[in-house]
Amino acid sequence: MTKRPQLTEEDLKKMVFQKNPQITYKRKAGIVTIVYEQNHPIQKFFRKLHVRIPEESYLEMDEYGSYVFTKVNGRRNAYEIGKELAEKFPDTDKYRYTRLILFLQQIEYRDHLIERVS
Repeated sequence: MTKRPQLTEEDLKKMVFQKNPQITYKRKAGIVTIVYEQNHPIQKFFRKLHVRIPEESYLEMDEYGSYVFTKVNGRRNAYEIGKELAEKFPDTDKYRYTRLILFLQQIEYRDHLIERVS
């Protein structure tokens, strides 16, 4: 099994993300909740047949994810977010950037909550 090359500080400084403008979210007591609209034509059709399909679904992030998501603003790079993360969560220092990059990639590629600016 080959090991992935470690990201350097310069690589992290080049990684800048912004929130997807099409995403709706709520923030309460530091916790972010993503709001997904259930407005696909098939869902609308089944609603007309009185099938109980909610018009919205929710994804509530944990404290760590909420903190990172609120720091993404299109100007702050991954290195800066990681430094702020270390101040807020000192116990994450050992694998801080590994976890941060995995989380950012997850919410970029799978969930489409953020977009890479540079």
